[in-house]
Amino acid sequence: MPKPTLILIAILTAATTQAANWPDHPQLRAVRATAPIKLDGDLNDEAWQTAPEFTDFTQHDPDDKQPSTLPTSIRIIYDDEAIYFGAKMTDPEHPTALLARRDNFTQSDFLAINIDPQLDRLSGNCFVVFPANTQVDTVLYNDIGEDASWDGVWQSAARVVSDGWIAEVRVPYSQLRFPDKDIHVWGLNITRRTIRKNETVRIVNTPKGETGFVSHFADITGIEGIRRGRPLEIVPYAIARSDYRTRFDGPVDRSDSRADGGLDLKYALTPTITLTGTLNPDFGQVEVDPAVVNLGQFETFYPEKRPFFTEGVSIFRFGDTPAPAHFNFLNAPQTFYSRRIGRDVDSSDARIYAATKLTGKLPGGWTLGVLDALTDAADGTNYFVSRGTKELGDGARLGYMATSVNRSELRSAQTGGVDGYASFFGKSWIVEGSLTGSRLSGDADEIAAAQMSPARYYARPDASHIEFDPLRTSLTGWGGRAMVSKTTGLWRPIVQVHAYSPGFETNDLGFMTRTDMISPSAVMMYVNQNPGKRTRERNVWFGAWQNANFDGDTLERGVFADWFVTTTNYLRPRAAIFLTAGGFDDRLTRGGPVVRTPRYWSSDLSFGTDERKKFVFEVESHLERGGDGSYMRQFAIGLTARPASNLQLEIEPGFAHGHTVTQYVARADGRYIFAELEQREFEIATRADWTLTSKLSFQLYMQPFIASGDYHDYHALVAPRTREYEPVAYSASPNFNFRSVRGSAVVRWEFRPGSALYVAWNENRAGEVGVGDFNLSRDLRAIPSSPSHDVFMVKVSYWLPM
Repeated sequence: MPKPTLILIAILTAATTQAANWPDHPQLRAVRATAPIKLDGDLNDEAWQTAPEFTDFTQHDPDDKQPSTLPTSIRIIYDDEAIYFGAKMTDPEHPTALLARRDNFTQSDFLAINIDPQLDRLSGNCFVVFPANTQVDTVLYNDIGEDASWDGVWQSAARVVSDGWIAEVRVPYSQLRFPDKDIHVWGLNITRRTIRKNETVRIVNTPKGETGFVSHFADITGIEGIRRGRPLEIVPYAIARSDYRTRFDGPVDRSDSRADGGLDLKYALTPTITLTGTLNPDFGQVEVDPAVVNLGQFETFYPEKRPFFTEGVSIFRFGDTPAPAHFNFLNAPQTFYSRRIGRDVDSSDARIYAATKLTGKLPGGWTLGVLDALTDAADGTNYFVSRGTKELGDGARLGYMATSVNRSELRSAQTGGVDGYASFFGKSWIVEGSLTGSRLSGDADEIAAAQMSPARYYARPDASHIEFDPLRTSLTGWGGRAMVSKTTGLWRPIVQVHAYSPGFETNDLGFMTRTDMISPSAVMMYVNQNPGKRTRERNVWFGAWQNANFDGDTLERGVFADWFVTTTNYLRPRAAIFLTAGGFDDRLTRGGPVVRTPRYWSSDLSFGTDERKKFVFEVESHLERGGDGSYMRQFAIGLTARPASNLQLEIEPGFAHGHTVTQYVARADGRYIFAELEQREFEIATRADWTLTSKLSFQLYMQPFIASGDYHDYHALVAPRTREYEPVAYSASPNFNFRSVRGSAVVRWEFRPGSALYVAWNENRAGEVGVGDFNLSRDLRAIPSSPSHDVFMVKVSYWLPM
């Protein structure tokens, strides 16, 4: 289950009365250091004695708007190179001090320093330190958004003392962006969390029921005579890698070893604009993707994990706004999906030669992001993305996004769009929307393939609004959405509509399963996080939606309700139900006629225990049933154990059993052949995080996975727009039994700030046989003898600030 980020902890909403430091911007004064500062977890240095102390903190949890029950003091000093924060967190009991790898949030006490150095009241950086001196850093955006992909280079020292714990933090100006001027005022908010008491306090508390985070920051005054300059950071890397491929029963079929190198760099073109580049990048240290079996016609979505592309991704989010909730009931297209970079048009791997990013802020409220990458796919494919936004006063924004992919003369794709939002009535309501156009150009074969892809199926025999043209050399389309939502209070309605024309295409640099869709929806959210007699927060969401194609066929129409609470002892039950009426499916025959579909229902149930404990238990289930007898049953159990303060173990076994009455098989002799499918899946996702020090960690991920499919009772569609089928003989057997294990192990040692050594191993072992039965014992025993691809890698990177 996803865990809340710092911003979610900060923005939990419910009541509306005023609290200390709300909605004013209190001031904290920073003073210039009068002596050298040593980071050692001791605030007795001479430099700290001259800094004024700030102690006025307000609770957000558990007692919103009440004073902190534990004293916290903050001092701020600065010199020509960095700003420093000294904090004393008084606690009569020993703080919860778990040791974890960098950028991994644990159920530990922490101090979060949130800085808005440009004072735009929208964005900034967050620096988090734990009592064990573990570090987390994030980018703040859109007032309430947080992006954990950023990795800054900063220093901290934390020490547990008899009456609490002490933290010292040094943030170099090179890691921040701020204008070049003599006198500065920065935004600041500081959050302290004490896990034992589940108490979260901050300088400015956004009361439950209100919205906004960065916009309410306190002000740091007294900062004078500093310059960011134009820092240059170079990070060369070297890598040694060995690949081993085996056949069935274990013999090595092929192996190769190589050494390579590359370079990452960052250069501040201006105090607020940064150029980031990478030459010959290698991402072998990232965790492998989990195994799945996809019997559908649409590709599987995998999240981006490569550091160069995840860092700063918030700037490139098209259509993103400060609205705290967004819904879509159609798997809406994405304009930019960075995993396309380094993948050829046929989804094969391609090497990235070089990539650059230009990000930052311009005068007049503009934020700019530009990305360009070149790969060796198709004789050098070039990927280009440009994103810009303009702030229009307090609570409004207008933006654009443009993408381009050029694959020599065979294929090129461009998209361009505008988006924006405006807030009203004290930012309690938001109106937002976006409109995007696309153009795909190429030879007739490329465009014919696009017309016949599962996204649109232009040759469908009963479609009156589209027509397949084998001679055309371009394809154009549009997509857009509009939404009105309430962001504050107990009751929060959301009304929106999505629409995507048949010719819309984003898959060259975005992600899209299908187009030709109009989807209106309405949702009401009841959000009550005022503690009650038995609960700490209560949520009930319910709504309705309808999806239709441009022919007017209703593809799906349904209602849903979702209930989830947190009890007074931090248990987390949830129950949701979705009900849909019968409709039509214009993709089931994979390019053939529309087919009528039955009504169905589905439910999600889950229960989780207190995440602060050493042992955490979660159980989840998904059940669905169709009017034709189809069903799906999925169950998963998650167990998290922390046997020591520096060790976390996770195991999540899951099992699924589905019965599909109309599983597409093939088109034969002009008929659309289907079968009943019995599908079973079993997996065990396992993770281990062992942190020896705040700079040295070991991670292990392992996922055994088994899936089987038994096709039987073949039948053919009798007539379009019906649910009528008749038995048919079919000789081919698509039965399958897939067995695999995917795993990775990574040792990471940050031997100096910004420099790291990785020792990594990745394995992808998989085999398949043409039988449809499921035998857990037999299939698990077959995994070790399946073909495999193993990668062993040693990588070292060295940070050189210039």
